[in-house]
Amino acid sequence: MKGSIGIVSRNSSGDWCGGLASPLSCVSSLSAETAVALCALHLAKNRGFMKVILETDCKVLFDGISGNHDNNSWAILPLIDEIHDVVSTFEEVIWSWVPRSANRAAHAAASIGNRAMELQSWVDRPPLSLVGVLTSDGLPCPPLVASAV
Repeated sequence: MKGSIGIVSRNSSGDWCGGLASPLSCVSSLSAETAVALCALHLAKNRGFMKVILETDCKVLFDGISGNHDNNSWAILPLIDEIHDVVSTFEEVIWSWVPRSANRAAHAAASIGNRAMELQSWVDRPPLSLVGVLTSDGLPCPPLVASAV
């Protein structure tokens, strides 16, 4: 199954801190959601963020991370174990379930990943196609820099 990764990171004020998008091969949408969470943790770790809040709109993943496997999250247990190993290297990780409507920026990034041929990473400013989503969310976004001709 073809999927994609879309990650948007912000600081505690909601300011842009980076993001990435990439195509992804996966066996199910649940395994893709779990792989994205693991990738987000690695991104945060690589950027030196030691206190993070991870938001997901995947209730099965959120429940599985919390230890509730009644909803078939057993299928992703190996990845959940890997997530717990990575989480143990942080000072604090808070998991938050958000409705899909509150996760528009990550889905827009995943859409970019779906069209991409390889990993795309944004550190200083988001791609133009994400700026509109971030702005419509009412969140701070780096200003666009006009290019000189």
